[in-house]
Amino acid sequence: MNPVILPDAQWFDLAPEGGGAPYRIFLARPRVAAPAEGFPVVYMLDANAGFATFVEVMRRGAVRPQATGIREAVIVGIGYPEGDDHRARRHLDYTAGPSEETPRQGAAHPHGGRDAFLAFIERTLKPRIAALAPVEAVNATLFGHSLAGWFTLDVMTRDPAAFRTHVAVSPSIWWDEARLLEGLALAQGTAVRAALMVGEWEQALSPWQQGRPDAGEMAARRARRAMVDRTRAFAALAAERLGAQAQVSFELLAGEDHASVLPSAMARALRFALAT
Repeated sequence: MNPVILPDAQWFDLAPEGGGAPYRIFLARPRVAAPAEGFPVVYMLDANAGFATFVEVMRRGAVRPQATGIREAVIVGIGYPEGDDHRARRHLDYTAGPSEETPRQGAAHPHGGRDAFLAFIERTLKPRIAALAPVEAVNATLFGHSLAGWFTLDVMTRDPAAFRTHVAVSPSIWWDEARLLEGLALAQGTAVRAALMVGEWEQALSPWQQGRPDAGEMAARRARRAMVDRTRAFAALAAERLGAQAQVSFELLAGEDHASVLPSAMARALRFALAT
C-alpha cells in the first residue's frame, strides 16, 4: 500500500534542555505566503491522535475564511514517540499533583510534571518553531482535550503570558479543581482569551451506551466527575473573576460524549483562536 502523506508537514523528536525523554513534534505550515507579522500558531497537545484531522480542518476552513472564520495558521502538535507509554507520560506532563480521586483509587501513573513540561514548551519548543516557520510571536494558542484541557486551564491561570488564547475541550477539572480555582484568583485582571467546550453526554450515559455491561460504573463515574456542570461553572466564574478585559466562552456540543467531542470541537476552536 502507498502511504498517505500530509503535504507541507513534518515530524521530528525534540528533547528538553538538559536532557530527558524526547517529544514527538508535528509541524504543519500554511501553503500561502506569510504575512509581514507572521502566522498565528496553534499548539495542540495529545497530537499523536488527531493532528492530521486538526490540520485538515484548518486548511479546509481557510479556503473560505469569510464563511468559516478560520484563516491560515501554523499548527504544532506535541506528542510522544512510538513505543513510549503515552498514558503514563501525559499523566506526568499535564498535572501539577495527584488527582482528587487518588485517595480512593490510588495513583496509577506518576504525576506532577506540569512545570517541567511547560518549561520545555517555552524554552525549547517555541524557539525551534520560530526557527522553522514564520510565526507571530504574540499570537499563540494552546489547545488541549481532557487532561490536556486541565493543563490548558492551569497554564491560563498561572502562566497567562505563555499563550494569548486557551482552548480547553472536555477539561478534566475534577482532577484538581481546587488548584484551578486558586489560579483564577491569581489571574484576576489578565486579558486572556479562553474557550471551554464539553460534550452533551459527558456527565450522563448517552442513548447508545445504556445497554453496556459496565453502564452502571460508567454512569457513576460520569456523575462524580460532573464534566458538564464543572466546565460550565468554571467558564462562568472565569468570566466574572478575570473581568471585562478577558474573553471567555462556553459551548455545550450537542450529541457528543468525551470520546467523540474532539472532531466536533476543532473548527470551533480554530474559529475562536484565529479570530482577528
